[in-house]
Amino acid sequence: MAVTPYIYDGAVLTAAATQQGTTVPALTKRVIKSASLVNTTGAPVAATVNLVTAGSAVVTHISGRSIAAGESYPCPELIGKGLNPGGLVQALGLGLTFMYTATDFV
Repeated sequence: MAVTPYIYDGAVLTAAATQQGTTVPALTKRVIKSASLVNTTGAPVAATVNLVTAGSAVVTHISGRSIAAGESYPCPELIGKGLNPGGLVQALGLGLTFMYTATDFV
Protein backbone atom coordinates (compact mmCIF):
# COMPACT_ATOMS: atom_id res chain seq x y z
CA MET A 1 0.00 0.00 0.00
CA ALA A 2 1.29 3.44 -0.94
CA VAL A 3 0.52 6.41 1.31
CA THR A 4 0.77 9.87 -0.27
CA PRO A 5 -0.08 13.36 0.93
CA TYR A 6 -2.79 15.28 -0.90
CA ILE A 7 -2.79 19.07 -0.65
CA TYR A 8 -5.53 21.24 -2.07
CA ASP A 9 -4.08 24.74 -2.15
CA GLY A 10 -7.50 26.33 -2.02
CA ALA A 11 -9.90 28.45 -4.01
CA VAL A 12 -12.25 31.34 -3.45
CA LEU A 13 -15.76 29.93 -3.14
CA THR A 14 -18.90 31.08 -4.92
CA ALA A 15 -22.57 31.03 -3.89
CA ALA A 16 -23.00 27.62 -5.59
CA ALA A 17 -21.54 24.31 -4.40
CA THR A 18 -18.47 23.55 -6.51
CA GLN A 19 -15.94 20.73 -6.43
CA GLN A 20 -12.86 21.47 -4.35
CA GLY A 21 -9.78 19.50 -5.33
CA THR A 22 -9.67 16.34 -7.40
CA THR A 23 -11.97 13.35 -7.39
CA VAL A 24 -10.52 10.43 -5.44
CA PRO A 25 -8.80 8.13 -7.97
CA ALA A 26 -9.60 4.43 -8.49
CA LEU A 27 -8.13 2.06 -5.91
CA THR A 28 -7.59 4.98 -3.50
CA LYS A 29 -9.11 6.09 -0.20
CA ARG A 30 -8.66 9.70 0.97
CA VAL A 31 -8.76 10.77 4.62
CA ILE A 32 -8.96 14.49 5.42
CA LYS A 33 -6.26 15.63 7.86
CA SER A 34 -6.91 19.39 8.04
CA ALA A 35 -9.26 21.94 6.49
CA SER A 36 -9.99 25.64 6.83
CA LEU A 37 -12.46 28.26 5.72
CA VAL A 38 -11.05 31.80 5.67
CA ASN A 39 -13.13 34.96 5.40
CA THR A 40 -11.20 37.95 4.09
CA THR A 41 -14.40 39.86 3.28
CA GLY A 42 -15.85 42.61 5.45
CA ALA A 43 -18.99 40.73 6.47
CA PRO A 44 -20.04 37.31 7.82
CA VAL A 45 -20.51 34.61 5.16
CA ALA A 46 -22.47 31.34 5.46
CA ALA A 47 -20.39 28.27 4.53
CA THR A 48 -21.45 24.76 3.58
CA VAL A 49 -19.11 21.82 2.94
CA ASN A 50 -20.28 18.48 1.52
CA LEU A 51 -18.61 15.14 0.98
CA VAL A 52 -20.02 13.45 -2.13
CA THR A 53 -19.79 9.71 -2.79
CA ALA A 54 -19.13 8.11 -6.18
CA GLY A 55 -22.87 7.37 -6.31
CA SER A 56 -23.60 11.11 -5.92
CA ALA A 57 -24.91 10.83 -2.35
CA VAL A 58 -24.27 14.18 -0.68
CA VAL A 59 -23.42 14.24 3.03
CA THR A 60 -23.32 17.76 4.47
CA HIS A 61 -20.77 18.10 7.27
CA ILE A 62 -20.87 21.90 7.61
CA SER A 63 -24.25 23.50 6.90
CA GLY A 64 -24.70 27.26 6.65
CA ARG A 65 -22.10 28.00 9.34
CA SER A 66 -21.48 31.71 9.64
CA ILE A 67 -17.80 32.59 9.20
CA ALA A 68 -17.17 36.05 10.67
CA ALA A 69 -15.26 38.76 8.80
CA GLY A 70 -11.55 38.08 9.29
CA GLU A 71 -12.16 34.62 10.79
CA SER A 72 -10.22 31.48 9.93
CA TYR A 73 -12.34 28.43 10.84
CA PRO A 74 -10.47 25.08 11.23
CA CYS A 75 -13.40 22.80 10.18
CA PRO A 76 -13.15 20.13 12.91
CA GLU A 77 -16.25 18.46 11.39
CA LEU A 78 -14.10 17.26 8.45
CA ILE A 79 -11.03 15.94 10.27
CA GLY A 80 -10.73 12.17 9.93
CA LYS A 81 -13.57 11.89 7.40
CA GLY A 82 -12.86 9.61 4.46
CA LEU A 83 -13.78 9.36 0.81
CA ASN A 84 -13.74 6.24 -1.35
CA PRO A 85 -12.84 6.10 -5.07
CA GLY A 86 -14.95 8.56 -7.05
CA GLY A 87 -15.71 10.67 -3.98
CA LEU A 88 -15.15 14.42 -3.83
CA VAL A 89 -15.44 17.54 -1.68
CA GLN A 90 -17.86 20.36 -2.50
CA ALA A 91 -18.10 23.75 -0.79
CA LEU A 92 -19.92 27.06 -1.07
CA GLY A 93 -19.65 30.40 0.68
CA LEU A 94 -19.44 33.53 -1.46
CA GLY A 95 -15.96 35.05 -1.09
CA LEU A 96 -14.56 32.52 1.42
CA THR A 97 -11.32 30.65 0.76
CA PHE A 98 -11.41 26.89 1.39
CA MET A 99 -8.39 24.60 1.55
CA TYR A 100 -7.60 21.16 2.91
CA THR A 101 -4.97 18.45 3.22
CA ALA A 102 -5.50 14.72 3.18
CA THR A 103 -3.75 11.39 3.01
CA ASP A 104 -4.36 9.12 0.02
CA PHE A 105 -4.08 5.38 0.62
CA VAL A 106 -3.54 3.44 -2.64
